[in-house]
Amino acid sequence: MLEKIENLPDTMIGFTIHKALSANDYQNVLLPALETQSTKGGGLRLLLVTGSDFAGSDVGTAIGGQPFRRSEPLEFKSIAIVSANKGFTQAVQMFGMLFHAEVKVFDPDKQTEAIAWLAS
Repeated sequence: MLEKIENLPDTMIGFTIHKALSANDYQNVLLPALETQSTKGGGLRLLLVTGSDFAGSDVGTAIGGQPFRRSEPLEFKSIAIVSANKGFTQAVQMFGMLFHAEVKVFDPDKQTEAIAWLAS
């Protein structure tokens, strides 16, 4: 389940992931939010935080078997991951490389620093 993080600067968007990232979350929450945020220009700045109840993520399940293609690719600038889950952080780092985004991992108690890094 995805929970939108409120009160972030307008230049970024963020979500806390609870339990697991589902195909429904990906298709109906994350992707539309990223598409909307991308219209603001300047490249996407994404904050991903894993909740204390995070149980992992399967990218194939999250995408729901749909090809990860769009007619116009999303333009990422930076992705901050706040998590202690090594498998998840590695998967997002690989995702970031595909989109030429700068990716940085922060410890769970460093969310404020992650937001500051995204804003810079």
